[in-house]
Amino acid sequence: MKKTLIILMIILTSSLFSCKGDDQYQMDIIVPNGTPAIAQSYIEHEQSDIYEIDRVSGPQPLVAAFTSESHDIIFAPVNLGANLYSKGSPYLLAGIITWSNLQIISNYPIHNIEDLDGETIIAFGEGASPQMIVDYLFSNVEANITIDYIGLSAQESFMNFLKDDDAIAIVSEPVTSTAKDYKKSLFVFDLGELWVDLTGMPLFPLAGIFVHKDLSDDAVDQYLNDIEDAAHVALNRPSVVAGYCDNLSYPFDKDIIEQSLPNSKIAYQSADDAIAAINHFIALIYDFKPQLIGGEIPDEGWIY
Repeated sequence: MKKTLIILMIILTSSLFSCKGDDQYQMDIIVPNGTPAIAQSYIEHEQSDIYEIDRVSGPQPLVAAFTSESHDIIFAPVNLGANLYSKGSPYLLAGIITWSNLQIISNYPIHNIEDLDGETIIAFGEGASPQMIVDYLFSNVEANITIDYIGLSAQESFMNFLKDDDAIAIVSEPVTSTAKDYKKSLFVFDLGELWVDLTGMPLFPLAGIFVHKDLSDDAVDQYLNDIEDAAHVALNRPSVVAGYCDNLSYPFDKDIIEQSLPNSKIAYQSADDAIAAINHFIALIYDFKPQLIGGEIPDEGWIY
């Protein structure tokens, strides 16, 4: 009897230390390649004993993480997290790490959006937040612009841009800096500026930090403090962060990462501090294409 009791106590103790509410174990985090990954690279490089980072490409691994609950923290587009929350996902929005990061590139000058009247633009992210943002912006300007969605990533958009000297494309950092390095005479038009002009709001929130609802407050607070520090390093020490990314075999050249950081729109804000921008963005999505957020505006419980 005593032996059985001891075994039960060991099992119970082990389960207590493995649950998501415990803040002593190594936390699992999934983050998409690109600017969100670069924003947290300080953590990935310097705090690997605390955080296990999975970098992925495309939305499918993020959707799988939300549904399988395989990670403690997920970096994902704000609308994706809202969509899956409406379907029962246990992840809450705790912060914003990157903001408007979409640019138009072309081989000739673009002074304003009306210069693109009658043009066809290569774009990416059909069915996701890039499409919503682009479609919303171009539906509110005095220009007849056709959008040709090719692929899910900015890299695919850029590769198609290279096939035609007359092509115009929408990309995002750090692909924009890659394009500028490849073509020195490239012209760039920032869609973030157009967003501010049309909406009167700050830059739209792009990548959110979603935390599992069973994580302890201490664990979440510690991570948010660490990611705020990482974002500060990314903005203020670009050469150091580019070195981290190089050491970690990021899929971008070290010089390109350093060049892209000043225009990457990395700026950590807690969800509470960014609530006005988040609510405005979600309301616009709901009015424009509600299926992108699951057909309904998430309730207040969505915010951590």
